[in-house]
Amino acid sequence: MRPVLLTITRLRHNPIKPSQWTTALTHGRRPSSSLSDLKTEMTSRELPPLLDTNDPHQAFSLSNALSDFLPRGSSLLDEDAENHSMPRGYHLVYFPPETAQDSLLPDGTDPLHSPGEPFTRRMWAGGDITFRAHGCRLFPGEIRCDESITDVKIKGNEGAEKVFVNIRRELSYPLEDQSYTPKGKFLVENRRLVFMRAHQSNQASAAQRAILKPPHKPTFSHKLIPTAELLSTFSDLTSNGHRIHLDKQYCQEIEGHRNLLVHGPLSLILMLQTLQFHHIAQAERDGKKPYTLKHVEYRNLAPLYAEEEMKVCLRQKNPHDYEIWIEGPDGGLAVKGTATMMLRKEAEPEQPTQLPRGYYYPAPHPGPENSAIFITAE
Repeated sequence: MRPVLLTITRLRHNPIKPSQWTTALTHGRRPSSSLSDLKTEMTSRELPPLLDTNDPHQAFSLSNALSDFLPRGSSLLDEDAENHSMPRGYHLVYFPPETAQDSLLPDGTDPLHSPGEPFTRRMWAGGDITFRAHGCRLFPGEIRCDESITDVKIKGNEGAEKVFVNIRRELSYPLEDQSYTPKGKFLVENRRLVFMRAHQSNQASAAQRAILKPPHKPTFSHKLIPTAELLSTFSDLTSNGHRIHLDKQYCQEIEGHRNLLVHGPLSLILMLQTLQFHHIAQAERDGKKPYTLKHVEYRNLAPLYAEEEMKVCLRQKNPHDYEIWIEGPDGGLAVKGTATMMLRKEAEPEQPTQLPRGYYYPAPHPGPENSAIFITAE
């Protein structure tokens, strides 16, 4: 028979309706009874598991979007092409929120993680990610994200409090018998969001920030200028409707920023891609086997804006450990973190070893002799 071409779309389930998750959605829209009860209420929320498909098309869409903003030749899809592995950090464009459109908050965010009014401004504060050695292979099949709110901290003086919310995410793929067990877990992430009170009408202007300079010079750095188009594409890939990334007028008049803000997860991916590119290139020069990323921890210290230069910096401390950071156009620290590498594991994860018949797999760099991989029907 002739080859069959299938179009694989991302697995999307019925969106969450307000009636299904009354507690979480209600607290996203009205004041909590008291700040002292906030931690108990939020950490007791039962968040629904998220399901998606680890479709390679989503990863290639991200790779294509980033291609003009990364060091030349840094596609990690090429590096992992033999095993079709998901590059470190690419999980951030999977598992879109499933809240119904009419249940989003006014700023376009998901209410499931929100402490409620008056804390209506949300920012990505930082987090950490631990990767299993073998990672996850990019085959069209279901993957699962189990999510929970594990901690809530309230900091600041009365009237200027900030609510820090820690969200734990455990990502796994089903084993051969289609069961989800700890053996199928390939990634654990803690993401930290900070919620603040709305600006008053006379406060909607960017506050002066102290400029924190990095304590060391980098051993490798890469400069880029993120565009509004890149931010829009990343918002589409992540189903992120947060207006601080999309609506310049909203940023200036409501949030008090001078331009669109770069997504926290986008800046993280840019750091991880640059780090792994540099490490692989260095290993090749030294004739050594490259390591892969084991753990990353980071904090967002200052906003990064569209159409402004940013510099991704690395400093190697020893063969396994790096300091990683991003500098804004003023040379101050915008993101600061650490990363630990590990040897690549030879054993493959317990996942399907062949693409299903009829599946179309796009090549990393399509061309006359490298356009696709077809699995023909019998």
